[in-house]
Amino acid sequence: MRKETTRLGRRQFLRWAGSAGAFAGTVPLILAHSTGSTPAHSGTEPARRSESGSGKTHAAGSGTDSGVLRLNANENPYGPSPAARRAIEKAITESNRYPIAEEAELIGVLAEKHDLPREQVLPGCGSTELLRVAVAALAAPGRLILAEPTYEDPVWYSGAFDIKCIKVPLDGEGAHDLPAMERAAEKDANLVYVCNPNNPTGALVDGKKLQAFVRRVSKRATVLVDEAYHDYINDPRYASMVPLVAEGLPVVVTRTFSKIYGMAGLRLGYALGGKKTLERMAAHITFSGANMLAIHAAMASLNDRAFLERCRKENERARDYLQHAFTERGYPVFQSQTNFVMFRLGSDVRELIADLKKAGIRVGRPFPPLTDHCRVSLGTPEQMEQFVEGFDRWRRAAAA
Repeated sequence: MRKETTRLGRRQFLRWAGSAGAFAGTVPLILAHSTGSTPAHSGTEPARRSESGSGKTHAAGSGTDSGVLRLNANENPYGPSPAARRAIEKAITESNRYPIAEEAELIGVLAEKHDLPREQVLPGCGSTELLRVAVAALAAPGRLILAEPTYEDPVWYSGAFDIKCIKVPLDGEGAHDLPAMERAAEKDANLVYVCNPNNPTGALVDGKKLQAFVRRVSKRATVLVDEAYHDYINDPRYASMVPLVAEGLPVVVTRTFSKIYGMAGLRLGYALGGKKTLERMAAHITFSGANMLAIHAAMASLNDRAFLERCRKENERARDYLQHAFTERGYPVFQSQTNFVMFRLGSDVRELIADLKKAGIRVGRPFPPLTDHCRVSLGTPEQMEQFVEGFDRWRRAAAA
């Protein structure tokens, strides 16, 4: 169950913030304060939905916007690595060309990274495009099995096809209930979607249990494993499902450059899967969807391990601080392995969301059925302190 954490004092936090601030000074921030509504296909609040969870909006992404603190889209507040920025500047001169050769080079780099043949790598315009084409190619017409709540894009995309979505409630830890999902997949399942760690709860499924689940379920349906937050995980129980792709099982794994690589606005992701499976998906994908700047930035990012490690450590510190802050105040949290934290408010979260928005702080929208929970994306130390101060002001006002 959700764990209690020890007290984190302001002096201790400020010492940590000073250390992280030194890192922030060496890596120019894309944003001074991370805030706002969600960009299209970023986090779990794409443009198809407003912050209230209904209607259509095209909301801004991370960036400085009149001091608004954007903690709602699960973005990396440190932006692309210095190497990626240099690659982008250089690639601008090539932007008059279609990136056909460059995409082929990227495929080779990713194939080598994952020790797979080139034909088992499929780039896309963000991993969300790959989720869309997976639903179109692998689930239609038929049944899609997935958790509730989880990353909603597969459900939204299923609306354009003859697909029935079977939603399985999460377990008490906020993770996928694998036995219940397996039972749901026993009848006419075409595609089973697993987001690990799960968005919006941040909870992780044990790697050995997930591998066993995939081996059994993939005998009757394709399993799509979304590993968008792979690089943030420090739990030794975790295991990627990429080795099962290498074994030849009907498994597709998606990854993205939007999270720890800080490239949400550049839109680049990729899928790993069997040759025939990816050929089915490729029939639905946008031609040359991976743009020139994103490709060059991605290849540079993959080699900038020092930057990624610093981002990972700063994210862990921010995550620990925020989880401490909530539990210290009596709000249970799901144990996150991502760049966001979800806590249980205990009442309808819409009032908190609306009041924080008025105060210039944006957090995640409601995620039914967990409508008494709130998801907060992680930012810099200064942004986390600003959020906690704003949350405390809200608590005092609500109690008055």
